[in-house]
Amino acid sequence: MKYDKQDVVLAMGNDKKAFERLYCSINNDLYKMGIYIMGDVLLAQEVVSDTVLDALTGITKLKNPDSFEPWILKILTTKCNRKIKDKYNKFSVFNPKSKTMEDVELRESTKYEDREEATDIQIALSKLNKTDRIIVSLCVVEGYKSHEVGKILSMNPSTVRTRLNRGLEKMREYLEVQ
Repeated sequence: MKYDKQDVVLAMGNDKKAFERLYCSINNDLYKMGIYIMGDVLLAQEVVSDTVLDALTGITKLKNPDSFEPWILKILTTKCNRKIKDKYNKFSVFNPKSKTMEDVELRESTKYEDREEATDIQIALSKLNKTDRIIVSLCVVEGYKSHEVGKILSMNPSTVRTRLNRGLEKMREYLEVQ
């Protein structure tokens, strides 16, 4: 995520304009992460909105501006987990027929093979449990290190690495069959 750390400091002091600038800087990253975790555009919009509202009301309690990114990602992943838990029995968390990250990520791509490959990857990602899906999304898609993901998810970094490797292996097995 790219944002101005000074905006974090100002937002911590209850500066609404600074928070607005901060939101404009990170909203696409939050939205993309929400789509990767939830697998659905509408659910991602909902959890990102909830995340931003919680961040707006809670940013004044943030003690260290350097903790902003893990803090907001922790809020997002918690919101996603709650939404998945609440909706688990009502519908599939990943519905390949719904609008997904393909709509967001591959708008410019016109190659059928690219879209097909992205869909296969999405389906493979959806085969993972929610924690592994979050770990793979944060590490592979967003580029976070295991210690950063561990901090966000309150997990030991070695556990994150183990679950990442197992998740990637499950995805690899699924993709080889396809």
